[in-house]
Amino acid sequence: MEFFLPISYLNDFVFCPYSIYLHQVFDNSNEDVYSAKPQQRGKTAHDRVDHDKRKQSKKVIAAAYVVSQQLGIYGKIDQYFVEERKLVERKYSLSTIYRGYYYQIWAQYIALEEMGFEVDQLFFHSIRDNRRIEVDKPDTKAIRELKNHIRKIARFDFESEINVNPQKCSHCIYAALCDKTNQDHVYA
Repeated sequence: MEFFLPISYLNDFVFCPYSIYLHQVFDNSNEDVYSAKPQQRGKTAHDRVDHDKRKQSKKVIAAAYVVSQQLGIYGKIDQYFVEERKLVERKYSLSTIYRGYYYQIWAQYIALEEMGFEVDQLFFHSIRDNRRIEVDKPDTKAIRELKNHIRKIARFDFESEINVNPQKCSHCIYAALCDKTNQDHVYA
């Protein structure tokens, strides 16, 4: 049986491996139970664009699922501009481009190419200030790094010791539910 990881895990694992476990535990729960204002604001912004039928056209593919057999991942892309062959990953507010964000857009890029869509450019888009940042497509070294990251997630022992980072824990939407720390998130 083949095993595929959600693309969202690529960033979540960088933030905190245990957050993936907690996400699975609370997956069928109402998100309001554990999500914080920044996550709710980002989800609302995504939903608005995902369900805006005017954005869906022959020129723009939005909120579409992609899959990569090569990487063993699946997930949604935010926007693919067909004529410009441009992939855009949207974030509500983007002040720092974290490594996990790169893993996500690289995986989306590889999946799109594998599915027959040519991609010439990759962008992050900050919704809050309507700013777009172009990033390089992954080279051979970056693809090797991405594959190693995916292997690390697939082989991770969630019962192993978790390095608790108080700075990250305070911004984790699962902090109040986490048995690894007694810290609430800053949005509580």
